[in-house]
Amino acid sequence: MIKMLLLLLMSVNLVANELYLYDTNDQIEITEVINNKLSVLNAQIGNTFTLTNSLNINTRTNSTATYVLPYRIAIHQRESTSTYYNQTSTEYDNNFKLPEVVKVKDSFFNFTNNGELYCVSDGTATNTIITSLCSVIFNKTSFFIKSGDKYTQLYVVGGNVTVLDNKSKKKKNLKEGDYLVVTPQVILNAREATVTKMGNSFSIKEVEDEEKDAHNKSIQTLKAKLDNTLFVNYGQNIFGFKLK
Repeated sequence: MIKMLLLLLMSVNLVANELYLYDTNDQIEITEVINNKLSVLNAQIGNTFTLTNSLNINTRTNSTATYVLPYRIAIHQRESTSTYYNQTSTEYDNNFKLPEVVKVKDSFFNFTNNGELYCVSDGTATNTIITSLCSVIFNKTSFFIKSGDKYTQLYVVGGNVTVLDNKSKKKKNLKEGDYLVVTPQVILNAREATVTKMGNSFSIKEVEDEEKDAHNKSIQTLKAKLDNTLFVNYGQNIFGFKLK
């Protein structure tokens, strides 16, 4: 009885974190690390990639990539952007004995970003994007993020997002239409003893109507691709498919 219970638990908590490459524009680079060796993968549209081997997606000048994950998350990675993915804790409703549509019961998904991307999330689990200055916590939402070594810009198209400062306990809750800019804290007094505890600067900015329309259009396109993707298991493996 105990043996059967262990087998059941193992079947619903698999290390099977997958990413389905929906489409690309121009050439992109996808790499992973196995036994400390870097391997370049075949970045063919329609392929499903595992996240368990330190997956890295790089877009170059004029190239973009759109991909979907079984956590009900779709990402459109814009040009000159790098994202890094690693193994995440995932609990499935499936028993993985027969082929069926994959259903995620719970997960804790996170990745790092340097550059620009759109994200649409329909799931209820907590997810995190880590940039050089802050961590973006989200579940059911949509947003645009642009990050570099000395800034992070975040525009919330729909839902809510929480931003945590990487240097302090500062937190900012954002709602639909909010545009946050995070930059290094400006030091006015070099002798300030608590300056290292001040963290980064959070500023709410305005977004022009034209820019809002552009963001909304990009999110709508990405949402359609999320709704057009299905994940199916075959044995212990998970594959993504376009519905049409």
